[in-house]
Amino acid sequence: VDQNKSTGKRILMMEDEDVFIEMFGDILKKDGHEIEFVKNGAKGLKRAIEEKFDLFIIDSILPTITGEEIIQQIKLDEKIKKTPIIVLSASFEGDISQKVKELQVNSFFIKTQITPAELSKEVKKILAK
Repeated sequence: VDQNKSTGKRILMMEDEDVFIEMFGDILKKDGHEIEFVKNGAKGLKRAIEEKFDLFIIDSILPTITGEEIIQQIKLDEKIKKTPIIVLSASFEGDISQKVKELQVNSFFIKTQITPAELSKEVKKILAK
């Protein structure tokens, strides 16, 4: 691993659509993050609990268990409940800031309305804390 490239930050991205994995994954890798992709909710939750990650990016709709259920489980786990979370949703009705508060996550974005550059900026901001 090229030490200059890597920030050493590990991101677990739970996303089941390849187009978003590529779109968002590419820029985050370019930013030097180490990314692991998981396409199903149950597997994602298992990885989140087993490994140490600096950030979770969670799609709200996943096979097996929903993003919301994953977040609830994460928040119950002493080891990982403080890990920052970005939620990506395919669609959303209502107030986004409300959703962030309800889920106790750092950010909530609609996938089709956020560019990879915007996601990259948000990830940098969260990981800088």
